[in-house]
Amino acid sequence: MTGPPGTGKTMAAISWAMCGTAPGPIAWVTLQRGAEQSEVFWPMVLSAFQRAGVEVSGDGDPVAALALTLTERAQPVVLVLDDLSIQADCEVNRDLGRLLRDTRAWLRLVVTARQDPPLPMRRYHLAQELTEIGAEQLAFSEREAEQLLAQHKVGLSQSSLRTLLARTEGWAAGLRLAAIAMEGHHDPDEFVAHFGGDHNSVVAYLMEEILDAEPDDRRRLLMATGVPERINAELATELAGPVAGRAFAAMVRDNAFATRLDQGWYRYHPMFGQALRLILRHETPGHLAELDLRAASWFARAGDVHDAVWHAARAGAWPYAARLVVDHLEVGRLLGLRSGHVPGEGLRPGHVLGDSLRAMPDTVPHLAGAPEPAVVAAALARAGGDEESCAAALETAQALIDRSPATASPSLRMSIGLVRLADPQPREADLSRTLTEVEALLQQAPAHSLDQHPEIEALVLAARGSLELRQGRLNEAVAALRAAVEPAALAGGDFLYRHCLGQLALAEGLRGRPARACELAAQAEQLPDPGPVPAGRRGAAAHLASAWVAIQRVEPGRAKQELSKAQAAVRQCPDAVMAGVHALISAQARLLEGLPRQALEETREAVQEPPGGGREPREAAVSLEPWLRRRLLLLQAEAHAALGEPAQARACAERAGDADDLRKPLALAVAALSEGRPGEAAQAVHAVLTEPGMVPLDVRLDALLLDVRLAYQNGDPSRGRRMLDRALRLGDREQALLPFARSKPWLQPLLRHDPYLVRPYQRFLARLRLAPDSGEEELDTAMYGRLSARELDVLQHLTKVMTTEEIAAQMYVSVNTVKTHLKSIYRKLAVTRRAEAVRRAKHLSLV
Repeated sequence: MTGPPGTGKTMAAISWAMCGTAPGPIAWVTLQRGAEQSEVFWPMVLSAFQRAGVEVSGDGDPVAALALTLTERAQPVVLVLDDLSIQADCEVNRDLGRLLRDTRAWLRLVVTARQDPPLPMRRYHLAQELTEIGAEQLAFSEREAEQLLAQHKVGLSQSSLRTLLARTEGWAAGLRLAAIAMEGHHDPDEFVAHFGGDHNSVVAYLMEEILDAEPDDRRRLLMATGVPERINAELATELAGPVAGRAFAAMVRDNAFATRLDQGWYRYHPMFGQALRLILRHETPGHLAELDLRAASWFARAGDVHDAVWHAARAGAWPYAARLVVDHLEVGRLLGLRSGHVPGEGLRPGHVLGDSLRAMPDTVPHLAGAPEPAVVAAALARAGGDEESCAAALETAQALIDRSPATASPSLRMSIGLVRLADPQPREADLSRTLTEVEALLQQAPAHSLDQHPEIEALVLAARGSLELRQGRLNEAVAALRAAVEPAALAGGDFLYRHCLGQLALAEGLRGRPARACELAAQAEQLPDPGPVPAGRRGAAAHLASAWVAIQRVEPGRAKQELSKAQAAVRQCPDAVMAGVHALISAQARLLEGLPRQALEETREAVQEPPGGGREPREAAVSLEPWLRRRLLLLQAEAHAALGEPAQARACAERAGDADDLRKPLALAVAALSEGRPGEAAQAVHAVLTEPGMVPLDVRLDALLLDVRLAYQNGDPSRGRRMLDRALRLGDREQALLPFARSKPWLQPLLRHDPYLVRPYQRFLARLRLAPDSGEEELDTAMYGRLSARELDVLQHLTKVMTTEEIAAQMYVSVNTVKTHLKSIYRKLAVTRRAEAVRRAKHLSLV
């Protein structure tokens, strides 16, 4: 059993010895300093065997005598060496190895020590003759710590108990000292909040057990290497000098509070390190800050900015710490755009940069005379949602740069730009200008300097995508946001990744790509929600995208939930564009529920119309982007059409201006159809369907379904059926349910009488309850042309699988006449083949 002093090694060995499971008598030896001498060690061992009832005979060599005695026994003997401390080259170590080799099965050796004894441990391990118990196994569990505190009549909350365990790492002595100090304390939880290695009782214990026993040179080395939270030989040399540095390897080997990490790095137990720093501060005031600055400089040269900033901040060198952040483009971490993973994770909490710099006094940016502290203050304020402080700090930084523009390095200007791009409420002009500046700086920056900062690329591309989305350039927005997703994922910051996915899903939805929007919204929903604070961190886009997807899937309940979350985010961080999109989706939800009047109210409020529906917007309103205003007006037109108000529908569509996404022609077509002008409606639909460019999916589906409706009304069911098949195929592929749900009143009776058309899309239509049922409803003959008597005769002959020539001979007409009747039958029954005509006729009971 190995571990630092105070881990309970001796008590564990005693407990085991008293439990009665030993294979034989136990000879217990408690070793003291000086016991590593043979003339002291072996008499103590022989005396312990005698007390255990094992008489050792023979004179001269005690090892040979003991080995002879043990091998003559039928039962093994247990030898406990408590607190063994010997060197590899001492005689006791050689003799002990010889004893183990000679006795094998007759001797069980139990050793407690602060370090592994210099025995051939790996050999015993490979031979499965060794059981090792270390500090981790000896550390107290939560239940054991609770029992220990209960013995001292101390009760803690679960959070305080876990805090105490984390700080002590289950170290028994630390827990016991804390329990003693808390006896009778009026607020044990408050005590735990401040308890650590700098507590008097802990410092006194460690000085007595460790420091007082060390020679002066080793003691100085311990003090210096206790400054950083992780240490290696090079850093030890930097802090303590080359002579002391050469003793580093032996020191960490001998010190039980030193834990090996990897690649030559070590760390001290946190309470031991904290005690060392307190002692150093008391014994040599000012030296601790000097060592912190040396460590900061060393870490900076080694490329570890996080530890460099941490030490500079602890030394109070705020301008230097801020300069390190800016020069190494680490502002993204301060903004929370990147995860807090750092080398040595587990020694410190995540987001170490923010934790280090948050203690910077407010006066530093003004007193330093350099812009870097102001930039750092601005980034921290923005990450915390304090926009007023952020703006003031940016103003200070810009004023300092204006005094001496030549000193503004590219990294400084880029850092300022990144802070501005992270503004949750940017003005469009400011966003555009900042984007142009930062993108130019990125073009000039060396590629290798950005390789380690994917959050910079992600933030710039996300800002570009957001700007394009705000201005209604959806294809450009999708391109930028799609490029931002990968670096955002690499950066590891959930907020930035979620923001990119949410914006991309919303852009894909608005441009009519429901399947892709569904996939992206699902990815965004799986990421942790950053919560309601700080302001702007929730992001309305992700919730709006999820609401839009719910509308496309005809799930109004879920859409309302997401819209409520989006509204809370917009209320917390006002955004005219997101508010407008919220109104657009909310109005669509109302239409889906069959509430066109409420949909009108939603859109009127968004476009700032008076309650009466007048045309003049309220003067105090914030103007919407033109594309979004057009979308809302066209949705108003749809609501008026649903209310049977074609004149108002046409007026709203005309007010929308020249929409470049073909939604206006469709709105006018719906109005024309409501007004009884099917020819005008058909022309508008035809223009949309023959558009050579890319048509958004929702627009194409609306046009196809409107064409289907016109074809059946105009007595052309063959065309109507073909166009309906195209619409169903496209809707099924993209899982776009909404256009079919809006067309349900006239589409449902048609589908019920066409099971052969519906069959391939049964699952898709079942989600809308549009799949045909038993077909007991009477046939709406207006959907199909009435067949003449001659056409019915031809149908009867078709059921007998007769050829055209045979039918002509049977009916005493020409072959061309039969062909003419067949074309009419196909058109009226909306089929293209004989077999389909027969099946349709039988379904309609015509034959």
